[in-house]
Amino acid sequence: MQSPCIDEHLATLKRRYNGRLLREAAARRAHLDYRSIRTGDGRGSGRVRFLLAQMHQAYYFGWTESACILAGTVLEQALIMRLERRMEERGPLVSTRYGERRWLASRHDLLDLELVEMLDLSRSEGILREGRHLLAAHEIRWVRNMVVHDRVPVFRTANSGGLEMTVAKSRKGTLKYATIRLDTAEVEGLQGPPAALTGYFCVSRVRLILEALFPAESTEATKHHESGGDLLLWQQQ
Repeated sequence: MQSPCIDEHLATLKRRYNGRLLREAAARRAHLDYRSIRTGDGRGSGRVRFLLAQMHQAYYFGWTESACILAGTVLEQALIMRLERRMEERGPLVSTRYGERRWLASRHDLLDLELVEMLDLSRSEGILREGRHLLAAHEIRWVRNMVVHDRVPVFRTANSGGLEMTVAKSRKGTLKYATIRLDTAEVEGLQGPPAALTGYFCVSRVRLILEALFPAESTEATKHHESGGDLLLWQQQ
């Protein structure tokens, strides 16, 4: 027998996820206009797909903080998965950090790495080859760290045109900053509070990196039923 309180909770959820919110989520999904990303069926692929779906859901519904944090987590898990594949192909990997060489022979060793170390290792192993992918990965890392430790950084109109956002690069020793730029044409028509652009930036850039990490599995076809898209197939009552 159904508990009477279920009807109350159902009514609350209908108010919370009303037609306006769903339309805004649909608009964000349409603007992202994503291609399917396939990571294969190897170890860790299910976790990457699950986190990817959660990231998209957070972004669609305007939960910017969660979207940015999940973008960093998706990036970490995808790098671990890709580096583990390389380890299976070539044997132990060598990570050099602050002049210290460290042998990595298991998934457990990879899990002990910080994200910045994973990126350095991915670069040295030729997994992430292009500078734009490495830069985007570090920018996601900087934004994620600011969201976790301080606040959500936002883009503002630059004097030279376009959009700019200042983020903290490092909190060790002297505080350093970096400027992240975004073309206004890329986000034209994307509505919402200023922080919404930060969420879009993290989600779109981590997708760019995933396509580079898993080129053999990626496809330009199928723009539905992927990455949490089914969440927006609900019908209004």
